Amino acid sequence: MRKTIIAVFLTIATILSTNAQTRLVGRLISEEQQVIEGATVTLAVQGITTTTNAEGKFSLTYLDAIDEEVIVEANGYISDILLVGLVANQLTDLGDIMLQTDFVREAQDEVLLNIAEIDMNDDEGKSQSMSSATSASQDVFNSTISYAWSNARYRGRGYDQTYEQNYIEGISFNAAERGQFNFSAMGGLNDATRYREVVEGIEANNFTFGSLGLSTNYMQSATNYAQGWKAALAGTNRNYKGAARATYASGLMENGWAFAAQLAWRYSPYIDAKGEIGEGISYSSVGYFLTAEKQWGKDKRLSLITFGAPTRRGQSSALTQETFDLTNQYNKTTWGHNNYNPYWGYQDGQVRNSRIVHSYDPTAIVSFDWKINEENFLKAGVGYHYSMYSNSALTFYNAPDPRPDYYRNLPSFLWDGQVDKDGYFIGKDMNGKPLGAVTEGGYIKFPLEYNGQSVGHSINLDTYAALTDLWTSRDDNATQINWDALYAANYANNQNNPAGSARYIVERRHNDIQEAMINLNYRNTTVKHMTLIAGLEAKASQGIHYKTVDDLLGANQWIDVDPFAERDIKELATNIGLTQADIANVKQNNLRNPNAKVTDHGRFGYDYRINMLNAKLWAQNEWNWNSVDLYYGLQFTYSSMQRTTDMLNGRAWYLARLGEANNHHYYYLADAADEVLAAGDDLSQLPTRLAGYAHHFVDPAIKAGLTYKIDGRNQLKLNAMTETKAPLARDAYISPRVHDRAVENIYRHDYARYYAQQYGTSWLQEYFSASQKIAGGDLTYAFNYPVVRGRITGFFTQFWNGTELNGYYDDEARTFVNQSLTGINRRHMGIEAAAAVKLGLYFTLTGVLGIGDYRYTSNALAITSAENGMALAENAYGPIYELRDSVLMQGLHVATGPQLNTSLKLSFFHPKMWFADITLSYFDWNYLDYAPARRMKGLFTGTRADGSAVNGWYGDTYTDAIARDEAGQIIYDAYGVPELKYPYNLLSDQEMLTATNPLHRFLVDVSIGKLIYLKNRQSISINLTVNNLLNNTHFKTGGYQQARLPRQTRQGVDDSENSVISPNVWKFPSKYYYAWGTNFYLNIQYKF
Repeated sequence: MRKTIIAVFLTIATILSTNAQTRLVGRLISEEQQVIEGATVTLAVQGITTTTNAEGKFSLTYLDAIDEEVIVEANGYISDILLVGLVANQLTDLGDIMLQTDFVREAQDEVLLNIAEIDMNDDEGKSQSMSSATSASQDVFNSTISYAWSNARYRGRGYDQTYEQNYIEGISFNAAERGQFNFSAMGGLNDATRYREVVEGIEANNFTFGSLGLSTNYMQSATNYAQGWKAALAGTNRNYKGAARATYASGLMENGWAFAAQLAWRYSPYIDAKGEIGEGISYSSVGYFLTAEKQWGKDKRLSLITFGAPTRRGQSSALTQETFDLTNQYNKTTWGHNNYNPYWGYQDGQVRNSRIVHSYDPTAIVSFDWKINEENFLKAGVGYHYSMYSNSALTFYNAPDPRPDYYRNLPSFLWDGQVDKDGYFIGKDMNGKPLGAVTEGGYIKFPLEYNGQSVGHSINLDTYAALTDLWTSRDDNATQINWDALYAANYANNQNNPAGSARYIVERRHNDIQEAMINLNYRNTTVKHMTLIAGLEAKASQGIHYKTVDDLLGANQWIDVDPFAERDIKELATNIGLTQADIANVKQNNLRNPNAKVTDHGRFGYDYRINMLNAKLWAQNEWNWNSVDLYYGLQFTYSSMQRTTDMLNGRAWYLARLGEANNHHYYYLADAADEVLAAGDDLSQLPTRLAGYAHHFVDPAIKAGLTYKIDGRNQLKLNAMTETKAPLARDAYISPRVHDRAVENIYRHDYARYYAQQYGTSWLQEYFSASQKIAGGDLTYAFNYPVVRGRITGFFTQFWNGTELNGYYDDEARTFVNQSLTGINRRHMGIEAAAAVKLGLYFTLTGVLGIGDYRYTSNALAITSAENGMALAENAYGPIYELRDSVLMQGLHVATGPQLNTSLKLSFFHPKMWFADITLSYFDWNYLDYAPARRMKGLFTGTRADGSAVNGWYGDTYTDAIARDEAGQIIYDAYGVPELKYPYNLLSDQEMLTATNPLHRFLVDVSIGKLIYLKNRQSISINLTVNNLLNNTHFKTGGYQQARLPRQTRQGVDDSENSVISPNVWKFPSKYYYAWGTNFYLNIQYKF
C-alpha cells in the first residue's frame, strides 16, 4: 500500500513538473503539406538548437520565459524567422510552420551539378575540380560561395574532393580508388540531391566521422518528397542546350507505403558554331530516380532506392595562350565567346569530336531505420553501384600528330632553332652574315612584327603570316581535326601494308569501378546532456581498367605493341645481356598474345584490376549544456589494395629481368615473378590472372570541438582534428598499365621492421611511412542578430608525406617516363568571413571574403623511370633505371583555385514571391599548377640527388641561365633555389594567373524569379540565372605547366650526349582553363 501511494505521488509530481515546464513545440511542413524532417530550429536569444524528427516535429523544454526569435532552416527551403513570446511554466504550440521551396536554389543546383560533371574531364592527366558542388548549407559563407564562386572553380580552404565526404542515406559513396564522389551519377536528377544534411568541416557529425571538408548526406527516402507532380523545362547555352524533368511522389499512403520517381533528359546536338560555348560538343543524357519506402508505425521504415543517368557527352580542352590569342581574333568578328576546342573537326561535312565520354553509374540502395525507443536509434544500409566511365582519344602509329594544337602545328614552332641562348631571335646566318635590312644606324636589331607578335628576321615572314592567318580565320584544316585526312591515310596504308597496323584509330579508355557498401549507425541519448553516435562502414571495391578500339577509321587492324618501346629497342639492347628475340618482347603489350591484331571494340594495351577493401569504425560523444557544447571522436580505418591482370606486359617482364640481381623483380610481377621468368617462352602454364602484392593499412583519426555560447546571439567555436590517410589506389602504383610496382613508401610500410633496421628508424615510423599525416583546426566567431548574421573563421591545416604521380615525355631521355613524388608537405591557412545584413523588408546585402595561403613547405623526393624500361642515365656502377632527385617545390603555391575571393550580393524577396539578386565577385591570387620535371634539383646544379649527371641543365656552359649579381655570385630565392635569367625563368617560375587588367578579375551574376500560386495547391515557378553577365572571357580559372622541357642539340656535337635546354622556352607552353563567357539558365517548373 505504501509503495502504491509513493508511486502515485511520484506520478502526480512528474505530471505537475512537466506541466510546469516552459516548453515550445511545433511542426514543419512544406507548401504541399509534406512534413520536413531534419530541419534546424534555433532559439537565437537563448542559443538552443534542435532538429525536427521523422514527423517534422520539434520540442524544446526548460526554456526561459522571454521574447524569443525562432529561426527555422531546412535545405531546399527558404528560411523563416518567428517572434514568439514564451510564457513561464506554459506550453507554446506554434502548430504547423510552413516553409516555402527555394526554387532558386533548385535551379542553381542543376547548374552546379553540370559544372561538377564537366570537371571530370581528363586533359593530359590534369583536370579541375571544385568542392561540394551541391553542398550549399544554411551557413552564410558556404550558402553564398557554393554558387557565386563556382565559375572560378573555388575549392573550400584549398582542399580537393578527396577531403570531403558524400553519403546517400548514410552510406558512403566516395569511390575508394579515386576518393571522390561521382556527381554525374545523378546528372539532371536535382530532386535526388535536393534534401541533404550538411556538416561544416571539422564539427560534430551524426552520420559519419567526417573529414577536413564538408560532409553531405543526401536523404532520398520517399516520404521526403511532397505528394503530387512536378514538371520542368530548362534552356541554357552551356554544354547542353535543353532539359526536361518530371517528378511524381505519392506521399505516405494508408498502407504505410510511399513512392517517388523522377525522369530527367538533357540534350544538345553537335555545336557547329566556332566560338560558342560548347563548340564541337554534343550532349545526351537520360536520368532516372526511383525510391520506395515502407513504414511500420512510427518506429521502423525501409527505403529502396535506385538511380542512374546514362550519358554521352563531348569534351573540350585547356588552351595555350597562343591558341587563345589566335582564335580570339576570329571571335571578335562574330557574336560569341572564346571557346576554341581543338578536339573536333569535320567528317564528311559533319561535326565529330575525338573526346567522347560515356558514363553510367547504376546504383541500388536498401536502408532501414529503427527507432528502438526514445533513447536508441539504429540505421543500417547496404548499397551497390557499378560506375562505367570511359573517354575516347585519337592515337597514331608512325604518322604525324593529328592534333591541331600540337606544338609543331602552331606558328610559334617556326621559332624553334631560331632563338639564341639569350632568348633573342637569331641575328646572323650560318656564315655570320647579319639578317634583316640595312639602316642608317646599321643592321636592324629589332624583330619584325605580324599580327601584333614579334618575329625575328631568321624566320620566313611569309610562312609565319600564312600560318597565322589560317589560325585567326579558324581555317578548318589548320585549327580542327581533319577526319577525312585520317581516313585517307588509313586507306593508303591498307593498300601498301594490308597486314600492318593502322596509322590512326580512336581508342576508348575505360576506368570502371564497382563497389558494394554496408553501413551501420547507432545513436544513444540515455545519458543526460550527452549523445553517443557510433558507426561501422565497410566497402569492397574493384577498379577495372582497359582500352578498346573505338573506331579503326577505315583501317584493317591495330597491332597491339607499344610504339615507344618499339622505337627504343636499340637503346634497350645495351642494357643487359638479352637476345634480340628477348628484346623484341619488350614492345609487346601482352606476351600471351604477341602482335595481336585488334579490330573494333577489341581490348588492347592494358587490362588490369585494382581490388580494394575499406572499413571504418568510429564513435563520437557530444555533450550539450546551456553555455557549452563539447564533442570528441575517434576513428580507425582499415584499407587494402591489390592489382591483378590478365595480360603479361613485355615491359614488366623486361624490368623483372633487370631486377633479378637485387630481388627487385618482385616489384614488377610480385609473387609470380619467379614463375614467369622461369617459364621462358612457354607461358601457357601460367595462371590466367596474375596477382600483385596486397598492401594493407590501418589509420587512426581523432577530433574534438568546443562551442562557448557567449549569449544567445554570439558563439565561439574551436575544432581540431588529426589523422593519417593511406594513399589512394590511383596514387599508389607507378605505372599500373604495365606492372605492379608501387611507390617506394608503400614498400617501406609493407616491410616496416626491415626498413626500421635498415635505416635505424622506429617500426611505427616506417609503418606509417606511406600514409599522409594531417593536423588541422579552426576557430570561429558566429553571430546572429535580427538584422545581421554571419561568422568569421580562421583555419590552419598541415599536411605531411603526400604522394603524387606524373607521366610525360622526357626529351632528355627521348621516351615516356613515369614519375612518383613522395614526402610532399604543404600548409593551408586562411580566413573566412561572411555577413548578411537585412536592408528593410525586401532586401538583404551579403558580403563574403575568403583569404587563403596554401603553400608547399618542403621539397619532395622524385623517382623517375622509363615506361619501356630503358636506362635513363649511367654512373660508375653502370646504367641507372630509376633516377632519384629532389623537387624544389618549397614555397610554391598549391594550385587549388583563387586564394583571394570576395563577393557582394544584393538579394530581393517580396512576399508576393518575387526573387532577384545580383552578385559582384572578385578573384585573385590564383596560381598555375607547376610541373615537377622543371624544378628538379639536378636542373639547377647539374647533379641529381642520386649523384648522376644531368645532360643539359640550366647552368651549363651553353645555356648559362643561372642569374648572378654584379659580383658574379649566384642569386638565390628565399628558399635557396638559384634564380634563372629571362627567358629561362619562364620554365621554372610559378605563374600567377591574375589578369593584368583589374576589370578581368571580376565576375557578375544575376538571377530573377517568380513563384505563382494557383488553385488546388498548384504552382508555377520561373527562374532565369545569368552568369558572367559582362562576358569576361579573359578570366583564367586554372591551368598547368606542361612537363616537357624544351631541348635542342648543339650543331656538330653527338646528339646522344649533348642535349641542352632550348632557349625557345615557349615550345611547350602552359595550358589554361577559362571561365565561360556570358551564359544563362532558364527554368520553368509546374507543380500539381
